[in-house]
Amino acid sequence: MVHIPACARPAAALVLLPLVAGCGESPEGASGGGWAGSIDTLANGQVVVHNQDVPLWDDGEEWALEERFRLGAMDGDGADVFGEILDVEIGPDGELYVLDSQASEIRVFDQTGAHVRTLGRAGEGPGELNQPAGITLGPDGHLWVMNWRNSRFTAYDVATGEATLEPRRLSFFTRYPWPGRFDADGRLLDVGISREWSEGGDPVLLLLDAEYVPTDTLRMPDADDRDRILFARDGVPVSSVLEPFAPQPAWAPHPDRGIVVGEGDAYRIHHLGFEGDTTRTVEVTRDPTPVSGAERDSALAAFADLVERFDDARPERDPDVPGDKPAHGAITVDDTGHLWVRRTVADGEPHAWDVFDPEGRLLGSVDLPIDLGYVEPVIRGRRVVLVTELDGIPTVVSYDIVGR
Repeated sequence: MVHIPACARPAAALVLLPLVAGCGESPEGASGGGWAGSIDTLANGQVVVHNQDVPLWDDGEEWALEERFRLGAMDGDGADVFGEILDVEIGPDGELYVLDSQASEIRVFDQTGAHVRTLGRAGEGPGELNQPAGITLGPDGHLWVMNWRNSRFTAYDVATGEATLEPRRLSFFTRYPWPGRFDADGRLLDVGISREWSEGGDPVLLLLDAEYVPTDTLRMPDADDRDRILFARDGVPVSSVLEPFAPQPAWAPHPDRGIVVGEGDAYRIHHLGFEGDTTRTVEVTRDPTPVSGAERDSALAAFADLVERFDDARPERDPDVPGDKPAHGAITVDDTGHLWVRRTVADGEPHAWDVFDPEGRLLGSVDLPIDLGYVEPVIRGRRVVLVTELDGIPTVVSYDIVGR
């Protein structure tokens, strides 16, 4: 079980309770074959899905990514010259929205990659943006922007480009990129600081009501403090970094309600609600992936470079590189409730996602043609949009999911 410190522990406990009658179901796969796993129901109603490391997909049924177009140029005056791509979205008609935070605008591209319009501009007036931190589609079909420095949300009519609504944002805190999303009830997920800590504060997830006022909070998952290395100057802590390959919880909003949280040190992913419940847990039995000698040397060299950049701030200790990698990486949930989990791979193997159906059954693995940056991918319907840097150029790549 992951250790989440008190400052960031989700409200719902992640303790598994004794099983009750009715456990051990083994649903049939889409192809009619057996599924290598079981679904158990706990006394509190929580569903636990146990997966063996065997895909449900048969040969010929696997999903794959096929590139549709990519956007990104070093220079020029085209809309594909980006300063900083901080977020992307896919509209219901297939249009692609790209937030260039540096330019404080959203560029809209059609399904062929052609630029069709731009939403917003830099400024502090109505409809203008000042250091926007993220975007998401609202239940009204409008594109919502977390307009951070202007302390408000700004909703644009994507057809006309007009700002239709600009409610005040009460939280001063943000996270780059902003992970906010609307849930199935039309409530907006935001980030903030818990009222329990008035000085400094610790990040929490906020669930906003119809007036965009926080009504519920969930402490934001965080890494174990024991995996952090503090840097101090004259005995005063100034920063911290995670140890190389340290397990850390990954999380993402769920389009239904709440969030999904992966523990990191074990392949165990929980669907948490703001009511304090864990509705579903998905597990995978898989052998650990070892850290290679080359990866260990590279991690230690990167840490040594970091120490040099900190100048007179010194680490409290040297890193302790583990023998195995975390059980999984980042998590994304698509618009249909499919869970996409960054697969841990051995040195030299291609990057990939594990894909689970909405019930939590492991369907199989989808190779990632490019390495991802820090912006979470967007997956809607049969489209996947990834953000990366290619030769130092901020780039967006749009894919079709073949076989879905």
